[in-house]
Amino acid sequence: MTGGGTRLPVIGGVQPPAAAPGFERIAIIGLGTLGGSLAAAVRQAWPRSLVIGVDTRDVIETAMRLHAIDVGSDDLMIAGDADLVVLAGGDAESARVLPHLADTVASEAIVLALGGGSAVTERAGGLPGRLPLVLGLPAVELRGRGIHASSADLFRGRRWTITPITALPEAVERIHGLVRAVGGDPVAGSGRRPGGQADAL
Repeated sequence: MTGGGTRLPVIGGVQPPAAAPGFERIAIIGLGTLGGSLAAAVRQAWPRSLVIGVDTRDVIETAMRLHAIDVGSDDLMIAGDADLVVLAGGDAESARVLPHLADTVASEAIVLALGGGSAVTERAGGLPGRLPLVLGLPAVELRGRGIHASSADLFRGRRWTITPITALPEAVERIHGLVRAVGGDPVAGSGRRPGGQADAL
């Protein structure tokens, strides 16, 4: 038969190339509902990225079984060569981890604190310039706690308020790309520097 028939896809044929990842190595510290959901969403959106989890051993084992992460450990040193470090353990835990990043992350990396508040902002001044800090607040409703309540679809259609703390616009735009990749809608918050001074984004 010739003419304008519809061509059907061939089973096992060449698949379209996956989207180039915005970050190659993503370390997520804290694999609760938010962190676990972001890990799973990133693995779907950017399958060529390496997603690294940092949490207790039992949580890491569960995250591996759920295919939410590629590798994981309870030792922060596993995040040493990440180009994105996500603090997802809540404000107090993120503030506790923040001062250790300069010694454990040897590379240049953007630091994204999910829902980070004043405790994180107050410690931002201790980060070296190679680790710019951004706050990300997703407008999501959590219907459970822990890795078992996580979902790769949690952020779809959800607004994220993105606030630069020590990050310049280029780093902020890369975070916007992350949010869009997992289905979210990034909006700009007012830039804040350590000490409370606000800067326009």
